[in-house]
Amino acid sequence: MKLNLIGLNHKTAPIEIREKFVFSQDMLSHILKDLKLKTGAEALILSTCNRTEIYFRVKEPKEIYRWLAAFNKVKFTELKKYLYSLSNQECYIHACKVASGLDSMLIGETQIFGQMKQASQIANQSGVQGKFINTFFQEVFKTAKLVRTKTQIGSSPTTIASCALAIAKKIFGEISQTKVMFVGAGEISEMCAKYFQKHQPNKISIANRSFEKGEALAKKVGGEACLIGEIYDQLHNYDILISSTASQLPIIGLGMIEQALKKRKFKPIMLVDLAIPRDIESEVSKLDDAFLYTLDDLVNIAQQGVTNREGAIKKANLIIENQVKDFYQKSKQTKNIPTIKILRNQFEKIALIEAKKAKNKIREGSPSEDVINKLTSNLTKKFLHGPTTVIRENNQDIEIESFIKKIYNIKEEKK
Repeated sequence: MKLNLIGLNHKTAPIEIREKFVFSQDMLSHILKDLKLKTGAEALILSTCNRTEIYFRVKEPKEIYRWLAAFNKVKFTELKKYLYSLSNQECYIHACKVASGLDSMLIGETQIFGQMKQASQIANQSGVQGKFINTFFQEVFKTAKLVRTKTQIGSSPTTIASCALAIAKKIFGEISQTKVMFVGAGEISEMCAKYFQKHQPNKISIANRSFEKGEALAKKVGGEACLIGEIYDQLHNYDILISSTASQLPIIGLGMIEQALKKRKFKPIMLVDLAIPRDIESEVSKLDDAFLYTLDDLVNIAQQGVTNREGAIKKANLIIENQVKDFYQKSKQTKNIPTIKILRNQFEKIALIEAKKAKNKIREGSPSEDVINKLTSNLTKKFLHGPTTVIRENNQDIEIESFIKKIYNIKEEKK
């Protein structure tokens, strides 16, 4: 069976489509088992804010498309506009580029590598990944590490946090005069909060569902903590809000922002929504004094820094190209091992039978030289019986003769 991939990402689908296909990490094991039950596939699902990809092996690939559409309650005719599909070597190249940060919204980012490793661990623990896909991804991770080691692809990457800070400076001038609220206390919020802390804003607050977790992050960045439910009453005190939660529905609505702007006497407020599904209602962007930026908006700004690493990108692509050749060459060799074992066993069986006959002849008193000559003749006939029969009976213009010559390393005699 082929290794296949179907997916959608920031290049093929807008944010309003991508957010429908984000699989929660907490539910991923259950989802994989459902996929296995419905389709019989060996599979791995990579689901991030920028992409959802299913790597799979199954007899009937169409079953995966049907499952994805049905699971997310979307018509397949609507879904297929945003999907890409790859198989075998193309699949390997793509996976290596993803793991290396070459296919990311921000070229060179490192977070995706950890996300892919986690996806592989979940698929493996769920009993859905299968031996081949597990081996495949171990090779992908090895290649990604090689790219990181041998190139400058990850050096001084433009980050989401740096883009948000650059925009904030354009709106407010000095960051030291602003107050910043981070909604959510996960990995992305922590990364952004630590980055902003280095530029010493007037105040940092962390709003989170769990006060303890929010307080833990607040201590790391010298800030305060509050519950998400308190945002409505406190938002007007903040100039910048950066939100990244795992909520399936928006937690910051149009009415909340309108109320905050009134209390601020329509002093501008900057809102950054890094969540997918989105945390902030898109209608907020229509308000005159609210500057709403989504993840896609920040990435478009960040792409300006990609040209600085074009040399590293070329070198990384070359490394991946060489690694994919090695991997599939090894895969072909592994695939032929059972046939080699059968061939070896068959030849050994013939050799043992003929050797036993020769020993019996020697015991009976036959001259050893005659016995050895007979043994040699019998082995030659029996080893070559199959190939010579196929050559004689070949009437389909198949290049068997040249293949046989290659197998036995036969060289044409010079006349």
